[in-house]
Amino acid sequence: MKFSTITNIGKIRSENEDSFSNISLGDLDFFIVADGMGGHSKGDLASKLASKLFIKYIKEADLSAYDSYINLQEEAILYANEEIYKLSLEEGDIRMGTTVVCLCLDHKNKVYYLTHLGDSRAYIYRNDSLSQLTRDHSLVNDLLDSGSLTEDEAENFINKSAITRAVGTEEKINPDSKSLPMEEGDIVLMVTDGLTNELTDDKIKDIVKANKDPYQISTKLIEAAIDHGGRDNITVTTILL
Repeated sequence: MKFSTITNIGKIRSENEDSFSNISLGDLDFFIVADGMGGHSKGDLASKLASKLFIKYIKEADLSAYDSYINLQEEAILYANEEIYKLSLEEGDIRMGTTVVCLCLDHKNKVYYLTHLGDSRAYIYRNDSLSQLTRDHSLVNDLLDSGSLTEDEAENFINKSAITRAVGTEEKINPDSKSLPMEEGDIVLMVTDGLTNELTDDKIKDIVKANKDPYQISTKLIEAAIDHGGRDNITVTTILL
């Protein structure tokens, strides 16, 4: 396995509210990418804490006690949420929030475990095809699911960037998780919306296809997002099996 993570402040923002981390424990590799919510106080702190606390919980856990590492990831995110939410109350009831996308690579059993909240995404490139593994927790997707919006209406929806789930904003959270088989040659992307708001999936696919090295992929994706506007912080983790 090879991987590369690159983050960039973009062309508009005055600070980078994205964060990331990873840890390897035997046959397991854990990754997290977080995007602090700009509409909330201290979004940069929320994303840094989410990444730090997620890794801390996993590092201190008894891995042998888990039948599924999805449970471990979800526990780690719930722990991060509890600590960030508690801090927001201690700081005078400020709102601190961050999206997260977390991935465990179980090399022994050849399985990916994926957990997320918000609109930071994971993709997989396999057999010349790019597939989005996460579905954004967003107002527009909720309205699509309920039939209140059509696909055409969703394209021009005024609150398209509003998210409905995050870490730190509420006392209780509900992450989504899934597992899928791992295949040699897979390329997995974990990205913040600073990338996906600038580049279409087709453009992302073209860049991945043209650059097989993880560092080159991360670099080229960020360069393309900046060239297209760079209106937000951009973080890309690229993992090559």
